[in-house]
Amino acid sequence: MITPLRRHAALWLLLAALPAAAGESTLVRVTVTNVRDPVGVLMVGVYDRPDNWLGVPPAKSIEVPVAPNLRDGTVALELRLPPGRFALSLFQDLNGNRRLDTNFLGIPKEASGSSNNPPTRWGPPKFADALVTVGDTPLELAIRLE
Repeated sequence: MITPLRRHAALWLLLAALPAAAGESTLVRVTVTNVRDPVGVLMVGVYDRPDNWLGVPPAKSIEVPVAPNLRDGTVALELRLPPGRFALSLFQDLNGNRRLDTNFLGIPKEASGSSNNPPTRWGPPKFADALVTVGDTPLELAIRLE
């Protein structure tokens, strides 16, 4: 027979295990290169669907101040993501308006980049070209600002 005390203890053990399982995530280390100006913030967007790629809102976003983290034109940042497929896009917000400024043709005025460093000569990168797979082990990415 299960006593109320044992039932209560078993419930607490089960509940204690749930947050760890539900919150499992993998460390993703991103090295951003070609950072030319020691001002502003890096605005990082993580996208999990092609229909909102480069739009708002991303699945996850973070802001990283450039000046205190800049070392030889490089900024390192870390984030945690659950296992899955994601595309990262980032830009250096120089004027603090929290959006990528573009000229009248839509060409970015602020340096930007995406995971896998896909070509951007003829328009924004494609979601499929920027996809990375996050597994159970830490992932290292390098993104070059252009």
